Amino acid sequence: MQPVVQRNPWQIQRDVIHALLVREMKTRFGKWRLGYAWMLLEPAMHIMLLAAIFSFFGREFYPGIPTLLFMLGGIAPFLCFGNCFGKGVAAVESNRGLFNYRQLRPFDAVLTRVLLEFAIYLFSLVALLTVLAWFGVVVPFGNFLLLVGINILFFAFCLGVSLVMCVVGSRLPEVAKFAPIIVRPLYFISGVFFSLEQVPQEYHGYLSWNPLLHMIELTREGLFASYQGMFANLPYWISSSLAMLAFGLLVYRSQWRDLVRSQ
Repeated sequence: MQPVVQRNPWQIQRDVIHALLVREMKTRFGKWRLGYAWMLLEPAMHIMLLAAIFSFFGREFYPGIPTLLFMLGGIAPFLCFGNCFGKGVAAVESNRGLFNYRQLRPFDAVLTRVLLEFAIYLFSLVALLTVLAWFGVVVPFGNFLLLVGINILFFAFCLGVSLVMCVVGSRLPEVAKFAPIIVRPLYFISGVFFSLEQVPQEYHGYLSWNPLLHMIELTREGLFASYQGMFANLPYWISSSLAMLAFGLLVYRSQWRDLVRSQ
């Protein structure tokens, strides 16, 4: 008779996250003919479309940084945020049957989705930078430590947003239909295809309230040595990320039992 292996809570949590990750990856990519290639094709198509449009008008976004690289620094993180927002709304409903297992909680489903989206974001960013460098589209690298720091905060920010949207999506299922409509305006005010220093000074006070704008500005500063995000506010991004994570955890903690009972 085989001895029973006792697992500690961390091992159980690890196995739960691993199983959910495998399930999410099969659900996300298994039904597409292109499969995992879609991780690169989605941001690549966004970049090529915007680059073609603005190149047609003969516009250069930032001196010394090719348009394709400038776009990549904004589109990759924004797609990650948009997917975390949308996937968070449906996290409970999509995994409702699994909550019969006492080891699994709605938090695990949300965390798994954010981990997957973040991994896709980092992989697509590195892969597309490598592909562009292969074709000679390259600039000197910026600040690696800054890039690591702001992306750790970005993960915390996305997790907080997803936890909030998990609760909202469970309470108000119709929000799932409006999630793309909510995210779309942020696409135009988060610096995806512009730098804050290119915007007239009188509008900075309004745009600077958007944490995503600071995240994208700091991402470009970390990626490109020639990019000077003069108006990016690192302390504001730190406080916004930690505040969003804390808010998400508090909202989830107050509602998680109801999320499980509402099956």
